[in-house]
Amino acid sequence: MRQVDDRYTGDTQTSISTLTLIDKKGRERNRELKMFSMDKTDVEKSIVYFLAPTDVKGTAYMSFDWEDESREDDSWLYLPALQQVKRVAASDESGAFMGSDFSYADINGMDLEDFDYTLLKESEMVSGHDCWLIESRPKNSNVVEKTGYTNAQSWVRKDIFMVVQGKIEVKKGNKTKYFSATDLELIDNIWTAKTLQMVTTRNGKKEHASVFKFAEILYNQQVDESRFDTQAMQRGI
Repeated sequence: MRQVDDRYTGDTQTSISTLTLIDKKGRERNRELKMFSMDKTDVEKSIVYFLAPTDVKGTAYMSFDWEDESREDDSWLYLPALQQVKRVAASDESGAFMGSDFSYADINGMDLEDFDYTLLKESEMVSGHDCWLIESRPKNSNVVEKTGYTNAQSWVRKDIFMVVQGKIEVKKGNKTKYFSATDLELIDNIWTAKTLQMVTTRNGKKEHASVFKFAEILYNQQVDESRFDTQAMQRGI
């Protein structure tokens, strides 16, 4: 799991994507996003701008994932209707990211040291690729509160150290979430999933689903660090 966490994903990344929200009746709502990220020695910075539709246009989300495990990660949300930047508290990270099935914790990434890991299966095939099946359990109740998850299973491809499938038990509401990373492509020598899906079920029945589809991903391009600033969130893209 450390190798999964340390997998190289570029010093910078720029992407354009569509986030599709699907309700239990199959009705869809689409949101267009642009994201910038920068991986430095001590911190990974990322910012997401919502481009469309009108009701979310101008919304921005920024997070700082600090390398120092003892330091709390930082994240902020800018809502143009309120014209203010709100800090997202660690206790709120279990909440839904802009109405999707992905939580803020999913978007920010989990801290490796917050979990205990168990190898459940040495070998299991996913879409024709050999994977390890690994269980992650929060080390304490604080981690459960922060992430909202009580247990997770991850299928990790052995050849590229990438989580391609997941099953996550949610603390509230007797819910289980199912994750998948598909349409894998080697871009600038970095394995990249161009489709990310999260499906929420309750008592075995599908309740909601969210799909990220990436139309464009660029690695190691020039990204101005001044972009990662609360004032930049308000200025917009």
